[in-house]
Amino acid sequence: MTERHGTASRLPAPARGRKLRAGEDTVLLDIRTTIMIAAGLALLTGVSLRYVLRDYPESSGSSIRLWIFGNLLQAAAWVLYGLRDTIPDLLAIVVANALLSFAFARQIDAIRLFVGRPPSWLLSAAPVAAIALLEIVFTYALPSMRMRLLTVSAIFALQMLVAAAALLDGPRPYRRSHLLTASAFLTLSGILVLRIAIEGLSGNVLPTALASSPVQSAVFAVAALFPIVATLGFVLMCTDRLHQELEQQARVDPLTGISNRRTLGELAEAAIAAAHRDRRGLALLLVDADHFKRINDVFGHEVGDDALRVLATTLDCASRSTDILGRLGGEEFVVVLADVDERAARALAERLRVAVENTAFDAGGERLPLRVSIGFSICNGDDDFPALLRRADKAMYLAKRLGRNRVVGPRDLETTLDPIAGVMTG
Repeated sequence: MTERHGTASRLPAPARGRKLRAGEDTVLLDIRTTIMIAAGLALLTGVSLRYVLRDYPESSGSSIRLWIFGNLLQAAAWVLYGLRDTIPDLLAIVVANALLSFAFARQIDAIRLFVGRPPSWLLSAAPVAAIALLEIVFTYALPSMRMRLLTVSAIFALQMLVAAAALLDGPRPYRRSHLLTASAFLTLSGILVLRIAIEGLSGNVLPTALASSPVQSAVFAVAALFPIVATLGFVLMCTDRLHQELEQQARVDPLTGISNRRTLGELAEAAIAAAHRDRRGLALLLVDADHFKRINDVFGHEVGDDALRVLATTLDCASRSTDILGRLGGEEFVVVLADVDERAARALAERLRVAVENTAFDAGGERLPLRVSIGFSICNGDDDFPALLRRADKAMYLAKRLGRNRVVGPRDLETTLDPIAGVMTG
C-alpha cells in the first residue's frame, strides 16, 4: 500500500516495475498490473457477494452490507493506486491510503457486528484520520519515504490484527470459517510487518513509486488475493450462521421460543434415561391453559398467540434452571422436573400455577385472567416419555373436571372421585 513520492517517480517508464541488479533490469512483478488485478478482484468479490447473499436472513444482512461496502472501497483505492503518476499525489497517495484504511475499517465493523459486538466509530475513524494526516505530513510538509512507509504500514497491520482478534474472540473450538477469514487478515498483517522490517528499518528505499522488490511484490500479491480469501471466509461464516439458525428453528417452537415437541421428546427421554440410570426421582408436568378457546373466540387468534407467549415466558421464569420446558402443542406445555419426589413435584407445580395466576395479561386495554390446570406423573420402573405423558394427561383431565386452576398428581388419581364420570379415577 503506501506509494512512493519524489523525483524518482518521474523516471522513464521502462524503469518502473523493475529492480536493478548487477547492471540489468530483472522483472519480479509488475506492480501496476498487480494493483489493477487487485482492484478487479475486490470489485468482483463485492458484486458477487451482493448477488449470492442477497437472500440471506436479516440477522446477517447488516454485516454483509458492510463487508460489500468494504470490498467496493478497496476496489476504488486500488484504482487510485494504479493511476499513480497520471493523477495528483493527493489522490494517488493520500486519498488512496485513507480509502483503503476505511475499507478495512468497514470490514472490521462487519466482523464485530457479525459476532454480536457493536461497530466502533473509534476503530473506524481513528486509523483513517491518522493515515490521511501522516500521508499529508510525510508527503508534503516533511517529505520522508521511510516515515510514510513505517507509519502507514503499521496502521494497516494493526487494523488486520484488530479484525483477526474480533474473529477469534469467541468460544472454542473455532469454526473453520472464522479461522479462514482470520488467516487472511493475519497473513496480510504479517507481510506488512515484514515490509516494515526489511524495506523500512533497513533503509532500502525503492527508486520509483511502482518499483518491484521481493517484499514489494509479496505485499501487493497478498493484497491482491486478500479480497478473495477473506470474502470466501466471510461467505462461509454467513453459511454457518444460516445453518445454525435453521437447526435452531427445527428445535424451537416458532411462536413461544421454547423447545418444540420434537426437541422436548428428545430432552425428556434423555432425562428419563439418566433418572433410571442414577436411580433418581423425576416428574413430568402437563400444563394446559384454562378456557383458552374463549380467548381465541372473543379476542381473536393474535391475542391468543400473545397469551401463549406470556404463558411460556411465565413458566420459563418460574421454573428451575435444570427443568426442561417445551410446548407440546396448542395450549399444552410440558415441564420435566429432575431430582424430585411426588411432594416436591407438587410444590413446584403449584409454584408454576400461582405464577401464571399472578401474571398480568391485557388485551386491548382489558385485563384477562390467565389460569392453568396441571397434571403430573412420577417416573417409575421402566417408564418412558409417552408413558409419563399419558398418566400426566389423565391427571390434567381430572384437574379440568374438578374446576380447573389446580394441580392433580398420582395420589389424587387414586383417591379422587370424578364428579362427572361418577367413578373412581386411576
